[in-house]
Amino acid sequence: MSEDVKQVGTKFASDYLTSVQNNAVSNLTGDDDTGGGDTSQEVTKINDPSLQTQIALMDIQNTQTQLNLETAAELDRLQREFYTDQDIRRDQSTGAQSRLGQMVGGEQQRLSARVAGEEQRLGMGESGLQTRMSMAEQGLQQRLGTAETGRQQRMTLGESGYQQRLGQRVGGQERRAEVAETGAQQRASARVAGQEQRAGMAETGYQQRASARVAGQEQRAGMAETGAQTRGTRRVEGQEQRAGIAETGAQTRATKRVEGQEVRETDLQREMFRRYKEARDYGQAQTAYKA
Repeated sequence: MSEDVKQVGTKFASDYLTSVQNNAVSNLTGDDDTGGGDTSQEVTKINDPSLQTQIALMDIQNTQTQLNLETAAELDRLQREFYTDQDIRRDQSTGAQSRLGQMVGGEQQRLSARVAGEEQRLGMGESGLQTRMSMAEQGLQQRLGTAETGRQQRMTLGESGYQQRLGQRVGGQERRAEVAETGAQQRASARVAGQEQRAGMAETGYQQRASARVAGQEQRAGMAETGAQTRGTRRVEGQEQRAGIAETGAQTRATKRVEGQEVRETDLQREMFRRYKEARDYGQAQTAYKA
C-alpha cells in the first residue's frame, strides 16, 4: 500500500512540475493570443535550473511528508491492533475465570445439596426406626398390662366364686343340720347317715362340676389370651415388615433419583465445556485470521 501511495505522489509531483515549468515560461515570454495581431517573432523556451531544483526539493519534501504521514498512520494502526488484541485477551481471560468460578460454585452447591439430602434421609430413617421401636414397645407394654389385668380379674372372679360356693355349702349344711335337728331325733341313725351320705355325694358332684366349669373357663380364657397375643404379635410383625419394605423402597427411589440427577448434571457440564471449547477455538481462529 505504501509503494502505491509513493508512485501516485511521484506522478503527481512530476505533473505538477511540468505544469509549473510551462506556466513560468509562458509568463516570461508573454505568450498569449489576446493581442489580435500576427507576430512573426520566434520564442525559444529556456529551462531554468534553479526553478527545477526548487520544484524537485518541493517534490522531495512533499514525498517525505507523505511518507511520514503514512508511517504515522501505519504505527497508529499497529498500536490500535496491539491494544485491541490485549483487550480481547484480557476479556477472554476474565470470561474464562468467571465461568470457572461459576462452575466451581455450582459444583460446591450441588455437593452441599447432596450431602444435606443424605443427612436428611438418614435422619428420617433414624426417626422412623425410633418411632417404630417406641410404638412396638408401647404395644408390648399395653398387651402385658391387658394380660395382667385379665389375670387379676380372673383370679378375683375365681376367689369370689369359691367363697360363694363355700358359703352356700356351709349354709346348706347348716340348713340341713337344722332340718335334721328339728326332725325326729328318734329316727334312725341310718336315715341321718343316708342323708349325710347323699348330701356329701351331692356336694362332691357340685364341687366337681364347679371345678370342671372353672377349669374350662380358665382354659378357654387362656386359649383366647394366647390367640390374642399371637394375633397381636403377627400384626406387629406385619406392620414392621411393611414399614421396612416401604422404607427400603423409599431409600432405593431416593438413591436412583440422586444418581439420575448426578448423571444429568455431568452431561450438562460436558455439554457446557464442549460449547465453551468450540467458542474458544472459533475465537482463536477468527483472531488468527484477522492477524
